[in-house]
Amino acid sequence: YINPVNEKHISEILSLLSSGGVIALPMGTSWAFCCDASSNKGLRKMRLLRPDHPKTQPFSLICNDISMAATMADIGNQSYRILKKIFPGAFTIIVKSGKMLPKKLKDKRAKVGIRIPDEPITLEIIRRFQHPLAATSVPTKNGSPLLMGYQVFENHGNGVDLVVDVGDELRGLDTTVLDLTGTDIEIVREGAGDISLLQ
Repeated sequence: YINPVNEKHISEILSLLSSGGVIALPMGTSWAFCCDASSNKGLRKMRLLRPDHPKTQPFSLICNDISMAATMADIGNQSYRILKKIFPGAFTIIVKSGKMLPKKLKDKRAKVGIRIPDEPITLEIIRRFQHPLAATSVPTKNGSPLLMGYQVFENHGNGVDLVVDVGDELRGLDTTVLDLTGTDIEIVREGAGDISLLQ
């Protein structure tokens, strides 16, 4: 998938997401399994792909911009300033859920993890879908991350409906995770996201 995007390909992707399909998407630094965040069918398939994911822990949400994130999360002025610095980028933020999240996703979680990846094709898909995607990282194989789309397909092709392969090798790095639910920024995990951006 290249820029500009192929409209036929985009239509196929959106159709799969609308019908509860699971697709593998590049996230700038690594690969992730994604589905419509409001699709029970898609979420069940994601859990089959990641049986090690804690059942009580919801999947992160992938948004295409801060405006979409704000419909899912309670983003105050301080958090907004931080998001402007780090997104799109290799960060995951943990914030308090917004009032609309239970209505849109039928999900009563108190906190939500949100990403806005620096990956044009992924952002374009979500923008056109007009709805956040639930996401979980593609697991490593024998301790090594899968870097290429064909590797994801070879290892998980039976479980995913489509691999959106841009032909590039990803770095296979985790995001930097920030907890913004308190008064101070808590760095939960330091990863590919540059924490100097927080200064």
